Amino acid sequence: MPSERSWTFGPILDVPAPDRTIADLLEAVRLRLRMDAAWLARAEDDLLVIEALDGDGESFGVIPGATLRGAASYFALVLAGECPDIIRDVHAQMPAETLPAGGELRAGAYAAVPVFERDGSFYGVLAALSHTPRPDLQARDGRFLRLVAEVVTDSVSDLHRVWERRTAFWDRVSEVIDSGGPTMVFQPIVDLGDDGRIVGVEALARFPSDVTETAGTDEPDVRADAAVREGPRTDGDAPAGVSAAARAATMTVRDCSTGRQELGEVDVSEPEQWFAGAAAVGLGTELELAAVRAALANLPFLPPDVFMSVNVSPGTVGSELVELLQDVEPSRLLLEITEHTRIKEDSEVFRTLAELRARGVRIGADDVGSGYAGLSRFLALRPDLVKMDHYLTHGIDADPARRAVANALIQVADEIGASVLAEGIETEAELTTLRATRVQLGQGNHIARPAALPLNPRRAPRDP
Repeated sequence: MPSERSWTFGPILDVPAPDRTIADLLEAVRLRLRMDAAWLARAEDDLLVIEALDGDGESFGVIPGATLRGAASYFALVLAGECPDIIRDVHAQMPAETLPAGGELRAGAYAAVPVFERDGSFYGVLAALSHTPRPDLQARDGRFLRLVAEVVTDSVSDLHRVWERRTAFWDRVSEVIDSGGPTMVFQPIVDLGDDGRIVGVEALARFPSDVTETAGTDEPDVRADAAVREGPRTDGDAPAGVSAAARAATMTVRDCSTGRQELGEVDVSEPEQWFAGAAAVGLGTELELAAVRAALANLPFLPPDVFMSVNVSPGTVGSELVELLQDVEPSRLLLEITEHTRIKEDSEVFRTLAELRARGVRIGADDVGSGYAGLSRFLALRPDLVKMDHYLTHGIDADPARRAVANALIQVADEIGASVLAEGIETEAELTTLRATRVQLGQGNHIARPAALPLNPRRAPRDP
């Protein structure tokens, strides 16, 4: 269903060259003037639209893409030269209402100069802010700001093209959300014990194939794309010791499609780029929630003893997610926390996870073993499921060091009562080694590729 969305246009993954130049210049301004934040804003009617920002903009209540109202009178002052470049003490030198959203910015000191395009037309404002008054700022700091503004002129003309690409991507993400997307496929999670039965599935989002050009990046998500790019595997190709149910799940997505979950010829198209790009244009949380909603709609297609794992970043863990999960049987859900950011134990994210866990929702930690961030997140979450990073899984059969790390993770997981899931299993040798290492659960293309539901092990042929 369409909804009101805010416009936020931060950099998307492969940052265009004009953006990199502007980002470097804004950092130089902030450091040289010793301010808390610096930004470039585009003038649009009575608005200033923050196009690029460096520093702690959130403490002033602004982020890339935010708009500041009441700017028309301020533009007139800037263009007429009646507004000084350097305002050492906002409250003492000029009324707060003179500045765009001045009363809301909570700025103690303010520095700003106009920015023009190559043809001499007014583009916007280059500004820097401090929370506290800055009596030490000098006139030459204003001249430095004007020097930077002249350099920025060489880049802002190219920003129109960047802006158009970002608005197009914003529209594309909105279309996916409003149409009930993204499309979801599900990769089986199997018990690596003797029966090899499916115990769960991970919900994975799939998107239309035009994101790369729209989002302005040429970097493919090889890992995500490989999940369905390969051809179908026959039962004879299935790994030994994996149930017929899991083998049945290896059919292609197109063969597995149902009326509810019609995927057809849609490509995988770099899901991680879609989510990262959506976050950059202010739709990250909404897209993640849409993916969770689409995944949960398929829960009835799973047997009651098979759980569903859904992925969310810490920024999505909040009241909207709690409301979305309100009517879901908690024992059937695993909430997998992605993104390599530290979660503080006194944060709202941590409190929300504690609330969900108290209801019976299990929590999983993604990519444990991939570095310090993964380990710190593991220690903070105390997860019910530990997902062993694919970097550890790949080649574990031939690398004693990987096996040693896996054994250590298993020991720690045992101590906290968690299960270990090895992702990215691609070969029979890896599968055999993981079994010998006592990893309880496994997931990967060698076992079963992602596919649409239903993947009902009770309907699948049994092993002879």
